[in-house]
This record gives sequence, C-alpha cells and structure tokens, in this order.
Amino acid sequence: MNWTKYIVVFGGLCLSNVAPSISWAQPQHQVAPTGRTALVNGTILDGQTKQPIVGATVLAKSQEGIVRTQQVTNTAGVYQLLLDPKQSYIVTIKAEGYADVDEQQVFSDPNVTTLHKTIPTLLYRSGIKPPSAKTAPSPVHTAATTVVSPPITRPATTPPVSEQPAASNTSVVQTSRIAPPKTLDAKVIYTPPPIVAAAGTTTQLQALQFVQSKAELLPDAQPALEQLLGFMRDHPTAVIELAGHTDNQGDFDENLKLSKQRVELVKDYLVKNGVTANRVATRGYGPTRPIASNNSENTRRLNRRVEMTVLKE
Repeated sequence: MNWTKYIVVFGGLCLSNVAPSISWAQPQHQVAPTGRTALVNGTILDGQTKQPIVGATVLAKSQEGIVRTQQVTNTAGVYQLLLDPKQSYIVTIKAEGYADVDEQQVFSDPNVTTLHKTIPTLLYRSGIKPPSAKTAPSPVHTAATTVVSPPITRPATTPPVSEQPAASNTSVVQTSRIAPPKTLDAKVIYTPPPIVAAAGTTTQLQALQFVQSKAELLPDAQPALEQLLGFMRDHPTAVIELAGHTDNQGDFDENLKLSKQRVELVKDYLVKNGVTANRVATRGYGPTRPIASNNSENTRRLNRRVEMTVLKE
C-alpha cells in the first residue's frame, strides 16, 4: 500500500511538470497588421565587387528620424520591409566596415502592395570614395527643371515678399524683373520669358503659389500663369500634364484632394484663355512625392509645388 502511494504522488509530480511544456508548445496567436501596407524588396551589394553584403542592417525611418521598422539582409543581400504606402521614409543602410547610405523611399501610388527595387544599393568600404559621388543622382525619383519668378521690387513701406527657395538638385531658369522708375505715375508691365521644355521633360512651376490650405492662387502668381499660357500658345500642338503636390502636414486624403483642386484651377485659367481642355491633363499627388524634407517650413515649401510635364510636342 505504501508503494502505491509513492507511485501515485510521483506520477502527479511528473504530470505537473509536463503540462507547462505542452502549453508552451502550442502555436502563438499573431495579430495581423492593420491598415494598407506595402512589401518593399531590395538588394545590397558591395560597390567594388558587386557581391551581396550579408547581414547589413536596413532601417526605415520617418521624416522625423523615428525608426519604424528594420531588417537584416540574407545570404543574397536581399531585404524586405513592410511599410505604409501613404508615408515617405528615409531608408538607412548600415554594414560593418562600410559607409552608411541614406535613401528616400517614396510611394507614387498609395494603393501599392508590392514594390521591387530593380536597382541595387551599393555600399563602399569606409575610406573609399564612390566613383560617382560627384554625379550621383538625387534619391528622389523625379528630376525636374525649376522655373522661378523672383520677387517684385516694392516700395520700402511694403513688407518684402519672402524669397522662393530653389531645389538644390534642379536647374533653375533665372529671370529678373525691371525695377520701375521712382515716380508716382510709373507703370511697368513685366513679361515673363517663355518656358522651354521638350517632350518627356518635367518643369517645376514654383512661382505658382497658393493661399495656405486653399485652392486659391496668390496675386504674385499671375506672371507665372501668363508664362504658362504663352507656352501653350507658342506650341499649339503640345499636350501637357499638370501635377499638384503638397507637404505632409494635415490629413493625407485632404492633401490629395487639395493638390488636385489646385492644378484644376490652373487648367481652368488656360481653358478660359483659349487652350483646348483636352491638351491639359491634371493629377493630384498630395504628399506622396516630396523633393525635400518635411521637417521644417523652409524645406516643406519646396514640396508645395505644381509641375508641368510635356506629354506631346
């Protein structure tokens, strides 16, 4: 009888130790991510040998520098990031013995689900200067020509108009206004120079400035409107696309709507002045295609722009 008791007690202790291990072996419930996401695939290679870099760390950060997600490259130098296509990111690539690389990740379509980066990112050993360092293109996917109308010379009693900043990686067509004579009845009419753009090129019309958060042009935008109208009249067979862009401040969907309304306003001006409507297409991209950081007002204003692409000459 005593042996029976010992056997029963010993068996109970064994079962109590086995139970936790059984419960831990059960599959853990994973919470599916909420909202629309996009899978981004990329490859990291050695800049000299063109061989994959294994174990490189890839961090996706917000424009404010907050790390949203990170991944390590596999034996083929490949990484995958799960990102929100409504946001723009700074992707930082780090690998031991290599210089860090920062890239802009911008989604042109907020409905994208998978993005395959066909051009690999090249890392160079620390102390080795990349051969294309002087001519490396901007990580932003759209290269554009900027047309800037400088501020009008005003009397000393009028507050000066803030300067229009020029994008650092774009060419700028400089124009100059004629200072009117210092007489009360002087009247000088400024005529902007014509826009020069070939088929397939994109021109930033940064002088087309709007009232903040509204689809309403500022008075100083009139010369730029006349400049655009002159281009359409001088090229009667040209077909263009006007693209509206905003910064990332405020609601995403409202910014998309606002960018579309603004370029529609420019199109209406052209149509009312004799340009056939089917020669002007419009698209609103909202904040999805920044050309500068959104961290400060000085750079955010570069993202609030209208671009003209010549689709057909």
